[in-house]
Order: sequence, then structure tokens, then C-alpha cells
Amino acid sequence: MEEEKRPMPGLVDWSARMQEMAQFVGLSPEEVELVRSTGPLVLAHAEALTSAVYEHFLQFPEARRFFLTEDGQVDQERLARRKHSLVWWLRNSIEFKVAEEFPVQLVATAVVHSHPPTHRAHLGSVPARYMIGTISFAQTALAQLLRQEMPDPGLAWRAAVAWNKMLMVQLDLLLASYVTEQPTAPTATPHLERSEQTP
Repeated sequence: MEEEKRPMPGLVDWSARMQEMAQFVGLSPEEVELVRSTGPLVLAHAEALTSAVYEHFLQFPEARRFFLTEDGQVDQERLARRKHSLVWWLRNSIEFKVAEEFPVQLVATAVVHSHPPTHRAHLGSVPARYMIGTISFAQTALAQLLRQEMPDPGLAWRAAVAWNKMLMVQLDLLLASYVTEQPTAPTATPHLERSEQTP
């Protein structure tokens, strides 16, 4: 008899998790298509968007230190690489291919931020609050862009809602390596308290 195949303990099906979160936040296929339809508009402003994100990031000393050289100056080469990565992220967000490697790449990004590589281990992890704050900043910037550039206000609003949902789905994976959850087994429905029972 063929042995039943079971997933190895500790491994996560990130694609399935991303799909579950998309359902949880109510991200519909129509909204995913709406995000994709705004792709050309968003990418036309990609340079301004990425610059705005990092200009904001550099205003905060605890965040800024991740972009400084040994003499305390902003590392422009590192900054340029990060902006390039952010444009890559925008492109993949627009495609939103849940069943391919995008979910795994998001988790890999999270791991690099939460577990710094050897060459910058002395800086420690990028605090999770900056991951959350960056997504929030991106949500606001994208909503403003859509409102300004789309002639139909109603459609712009629906597009902003779709982007917000999609970014929240991604945030779950971006925080995955920061948060260790302890799974619990399902339990039976608790008995009613005596005061709640029918006499």
C-alpha cells in the first residue's frame, strides 16, 4: 500500500496562505483585475513613488541608519538598489501571481529584513513597525495617485480599495518571519455559563 504523502512539519504553503488571506480580506477576482488595469498608470509614476517612500523613510533616524555609510552619509548606491527592488515589487504586485513564486519572494524579503545578512548584522533587524509603516505609506500614495490621475472618481475609489486589500494580503507574508504563531488544536464549543443556561 502506498504511503500517504504528508507535508513536512515546519513547511508552509505560502501560495495557499496568500490565497486564504485574499479570501479573508475579500479581495475578489474583479478587484485583482482592477489592480492590473491600473498597472500602466502606477508604473508611469514608479520613480516618483519609490523616491517618496525612501525620502519618507530617511526622515526617521532609526530607519535612516540602515542606509548610512560608515561616515554617516546616505549610501546612494544602496538606496538606488532598494528603489530598483521597490519597482520590481510594484510590477509583481500588479501581476499578483499567487500561485507562482511571488509569495515565496515576499517571505524571502521578510527574512532578509528580520534576519539581517552577515555584512550588516551589527544593525540588527529592520523593525517590523517600519514594514507596516511602509505599506501604509504606499497605500496612501497610491490612493492619492489614483484619485489624481483617473478621470472617474468612483473607479479611482474602487481601485484604491482593491490596492489596499491586496497590500494587506502581502503584509501578512512580509510579517511572517517576525511573528511566531503557536498553532492550537480546535476545541469543542464551551458550555454555557450557568447564568446563560435556560432554566
